Amino acid sequence: MRVAILLFDGVEELDAVGVYEVLAKAKQLHPQLDLTVRTRALKEDVTGALGLRILAHEVKRDFSDVDLLIVPGGPGRSSVVRDLRLLEDLARFATRKPIASVATGAFILRQAGLLHGSPEPTEPTADPGAGVEPDEIPERITEDGDVTTAGGVTASLDLGLHLLAKYFDQRLADEVVYRIEIPARP
Repeated sequence: MRVAILLFDGVEELDAVGVYEVLAKAKQLHPQLDLTVRTRALKEDVTGALGLRILAHEVKRDFSDVDLLIVPGGPGRSSVVRDLRLLEDLARFATRKPIASVATGAFILRQAGLLHGSPEPTEPTADPGAGVEPDEIPERITEDGDVTTAGGVTASLDLGLHLLAKYFDQRLADEVVYRIEIPARP
């Protein structure tokens, strides 16, 4: 399975790096695992929301060689949703293969027409004017066919574990939890 994580200027660093850490750790623990994780961007040098500079593994717009695409969020999403060609590419990709988002990356999927009125998890602080109460926050991971959304910045780790369990097995996800020392959630 070839996984690509989309990077763009203003990407929330943990949205991209958390899921990368989980998936890459699985591959490190089991080199024979049919899993490749790469970052992909439209340019080589990307600056994250908090200023981290990231060099993308791959610079290209085409996703045809990818089996699963992960779209992180962050304040840079406002530029991404104005790139109509990229939104069309995401929509086309999702007609054939699974796609996932982290936190406000769901807004990008919505603009690409991939979320059809179903509630998608995002971080509750993404829209401070929304007045979201803690007991109204949707599930951390939501599945709608081949579209998976993960709510909240730290849900990037949860998304990676969910994808490992879904596409490989739960024992592998549990091993990664142990190895990277993720505390149990209440």
